Amino acid sequence: MKKILIVLFFGLPGLVAAQRFGGGVAGGLNVSQIDGDYWSGYNKAGLVGGAFVNTSFREHWGAQMEIRYAAKGSAKTLRTTEPRKIRLQYIELPLLITYDFYRVFQAQTGISMGYLFSSAQNEGDGYYEFDEFEPYELAFNLGLDYRFLDKLSVNVRFAYSILPTSSYYPGASFPYATFNNVFTFAFYYRIGD
Repeated sequence: MKKILIVLFFGLPGLVAAQRFGGGVAGGLNVSQIDGDYWSGYNKAGLVGGAFVNTSFREHWGAQMEIRYAAKGSAKTLRTTEPRKIRLQYIELPLLITYDFYRVFQAQTGISMGYLFSSAQNEGDGYYEFDEFEPYELAFNLGLDYRFLDKLSVNVRFAYSILPTSSYYPGASFPYATFNNVFTFAFYYRIGD
């Protein structure tokens, strides 16, 4: 992991035109579902927030790394008399390649690695620990950032687990495994120049 970060931000001397780094803080909302749990809909909302650092390679290309808290999970429905919910809490490390266009837009794609530090389920009588999920997640990310002020932007991102987050047996795939399916809506505030 450490080697990947070093190569990404320092080890690309042929591509890096100038060592200009930026960064800031981000916060927003995740809406998620767990594919494979047989509940449908993005019915589980949760907070997301953290910090980021970015750099440029060429005129339009760059990279961004983040560290953030992300609440995910699923719920039977938003308005149900059966309050079944799964709450998953991750620390994530997204690594993104970025492309700037039209001066205010930025397309983003990459992967994120997550560590599940808490999982719980609620069947109407309060949350209790629920240890059926893998402790690590690897997810594909695709997003769009719109900078509407000099230091402030809004970001919409889709993330989907590449590897199962839980399975009924080792090596299982859908429909015998589950995958996080998440849309993130967040504000990004740039600190510094």
